[in-house]
Amino acid sequence: MLQGALSCPACGETTEKLKEQGIDLYWGKKAPVIGSSIVVKQLTIALGIGFLFVLFILFIISPTAAMAAAPIIVAVFLFMLVMGLIIAAAIQFFTRGGPYMEYAVTRKGVGYRAGDELKALNTLTLFGSAIGGSLSGTGGSLINSARQMDFMEWGEIRSVTGYRRDNSILFYRKALVNPFAFFCTQEIFEKVLALSRERAPHATVRVN
Repeated sequence: MLQGALSCPACGETTEKLKEQGIDLYWGKKAPVIGSSIVVKQLTIALGIGFLFVLFILFIISPTAAMAAAPIIVAVFLFMLVMGLIIAAAIQFFTRGGPYMEYAVTRKGVGYRAGDELKALNTLTLFGSAIGGSLSGTGGSLINSARQMDFMEWGEIRSVTGYRRDNSILFYRKALVNPFAFFCTQEIFEKVLALSRERAPHATVRVN
């Protein structure tokens, strides 16, 4: 909820009603895909971990085979990374700046919810992958569909990193799985960081 707003632009609830429900901040914003350093970094890390795991398994089985396969694995990794960036650029273009997302900071933690654009895109990708017989595409679409909404309690948070360049904030769980990003206005950016320092005292909060 933006300061001074009488009602939430997404759900229509009044400021007083949201406060009663324990929601301190609630806002909606386009989430840049290719234009966000967070998204590019997370895509690179996710792909890199997968390919490093494959290389590690090969090394255990046969160090010689692993060394021989390393150039091919690196080439495939770079190809997949480029394809991922192209897809991200296409999503940002067709959604005119990125899919619309809704974010909330509550007394219990932080959470987000995908807008209709992203839900429709995930559904379309799921059906397209299933019809085309792509198991990897179908699996990826199912994962994306399952993550259209997520919530992280304050006690779960391991670290919070803010990026002033685009007013984005990345939240990591203690389990180091399923991190997610908030995209904010400058005013909300500062408020979310302040609430994170106050309510997640054991988390590392830093700003780049």
